[in-house]
Amino acid sequence: MPPIDPSKYAYPQVQLPDVSPSPAAEEELFWFFNEAEAAIDQPSTYYPMLRRETALSLEEVEARQEALHAASKIKARLEALPVADPLLLAGLYIERPWSERVERALGSGCLAGALVVSASFRAAYMTAVVRGVTKADSAAAWLEEVVRAGGPAAVSAWRQEVERACAHAVRAYERARGDGPSVVPQEEEVG
Repeated sequence: MPPIDPSKYAYPQVQLPDVSPSPAAEEELFWFFNEAEAAIDQPSTYYPMLRRETALSLEEVEARQEALHAASKIKARLEALPVADPLLLAGLYIERPWSERVERALGSGCLAGALVVSASFRAAYMTAVVRGVTKADSAAAWLEEVVRAGGPAAVSAWRQEVERACAHAVRAYERARGDGPSVVPQEEEVG
């Protein structure tokens, strides 16, 4: 299997103070949370049937099977972790646009996603809603509001907490996956 080229992904690599995910773990988590569903989705057979065509080629069937196998391996690893860790990893790796203000306060946006799924931030958000401090309809919207009102200092304690929690989650995933190569299906090189 060829070495993983992290530059082929459009996401910034996750950077935490005490840990750096391996390229294989980064590839697996990014693929699982952003691309796996599309890779394993069963395409419709309706239109090919109307055109009297074969619905899927053998290569497409094999690619889907490889994706299903890879996704099931990653899912099993995530299910073996404590319940908060997969949530934090999803927050780190699911691609989502954030305002420049939030990215300046929390980095590349990766931590923002993890912060809005963290228990302490969600509890603080719910408290703000109950007390009538915010009318934000989601934790993500409240994060934008908090950063707009108070800048990076308003989220610095949460940032430190979520960095530690994410470092723990990344270490736990690395232990669960071991040292093997990435299980993400690799595209065949046409030569």
